[in-house]
Amino acid sequence: VALTDGYPVLIACQASLDELNNRLKENQKPPIEMNRFRPNIVITGTSAFEEDRWKYIAIGDQLFAIVKACPRCKQSCTDQETGQVFSEPIETMRTFRALNDGNNDVYFAQNAIPLGKTGKIKVGDTVRILE
Repeated sequence: VALTDGYPVLIACQASLDELNNRLKENQKPPIEMNRFRPNIVITGTSAFEEDRWKYIAIGDQLFAIVKACPRCKQSCTDQETGQVFSEPIETMRTFRALNDGNNDVYFAQNAIPLGKTGKIKVGDTVRILE
């Protein structure tokens, strides 16, 4: 059973969420949890949005191709615990994560595909940026 949206893996960096939450706080809005973005893998120890520049990474003994930034829909505005829908984080992300002039598409995290043999990854594995 595969429950993927468009790609098998979504990778997010904690520093990116921290930056978004800093911007929300500057606008007197509450922080959000990473589960709003539903990543499979969360990486720590990076700079904010560093993942935008990656092409290939290895986690443990598994190689991943970073395919494309993940466009965010209104689902990220839904509190996963309560089901309540808000205007955030899309509203704030439009101010710094939009890739076109119309500010319709905002991006957070990276879609990835495992390459080669199927390896194992686990919490605490070293992440190597290959390109």
